[in-house]
Amino acid sequence: MNKILIATTNVDKYSVVTYLLKKAGLDDYLYQSLNDINYDGPDKKEKGTIAERAENKAKVVKEYLDDNNINDFEFIIGIDDGIFIKGALQENIKDYIKKILYENFLSDGEEYAFYRAYCLISKSGDIFKTETKTPYSYKYKDGAAFYENAYPLSQVSVPNGYDIAVAELSEEEGNEYAWRYAKDKLNELVNSIWRK
Repeated sequence: MNKILIATTNVDKYSVVTYLLKKAGLDDYLYQSLNDINYDGPDKKEKGTIAERAENKAKVVKEYLDDNNINDFEFIIGIDDGIFIKGALQENIKDYIKKILYENFLSDGEEYAFYRAYCLISKSGDIFKTETKTPYSYKYKDGAAFYENAYPLSQVSVPNGYDIAVAELSEEEGNEYAWRYAKDKLNELVNSIWRK
């Protein structure tokens, strides 16, 4: 079976991105994360826009795989996230996690959106890119926990039309909500791959 590598160690991100890409038509693949291949390549400091960082992640991992003669992935996918908050896109969401969870940075019901950049690099080196935007509102949670390689903001992010946070939804419901806002861009991305 052909394989796709998602260039992340974040378990939550890997799960939802795998779900979304399968829904968009990349369903006949075995998906793996950096955790699955015991990646020990460079972890370069992130800089630039979310699109630039997603592309850089994919390129760094592809170079590592090429250098180590691991050439069995049809696609390597770099992903990076930002947050549109208080009227501006913030390219590094990590700068805001603790502020949102612990410092009363947002008011209950205040709206924001997660932006995600995708960069797919094919085995032959073709590059395909897109960005998605998913809206949420803030709901305070006493005792919200910060944890690495996951989505701590899922504890306080309420999807439109819901009154509970993503973390309280079933995985299927949370993924379907993300799909609602990502499907047009991801379908277009996958169609561009097939046209190549």
